[in-house]
Amino acid sequence: MPSRHIADIRQVASKTGRSIDEWCELLESNGVAERREAVNFLRDGYAVSHAFALAIADHCLRRSGDDEWTAGYAGYDDEEEAW
Repeated sequence: MPSRHIADIRQVASKTGRSIDEWCELLESNGVAERREAVNFLRDGYAVSHAFALAIADHCLRRSGDDEWTAGYAGYDDEEEAW
């Protein structure tokens, strides 16, 4: 996980009103399994800032063990380069 996301993850609950586990459960219960889809879902549906949406998506999708997503991300220093 990029180091800038670590700081964001620590602040998720205080900045968004939900814990990281709650966000992960929400993504999972809505069938969100791709990074871009997760970011858009969080930004558009829950008014989560882009930075926090990225951090939440990265954390939750890696935790879910989505090997395809992780393989597509490997080798990129900046998440925007991957897309």
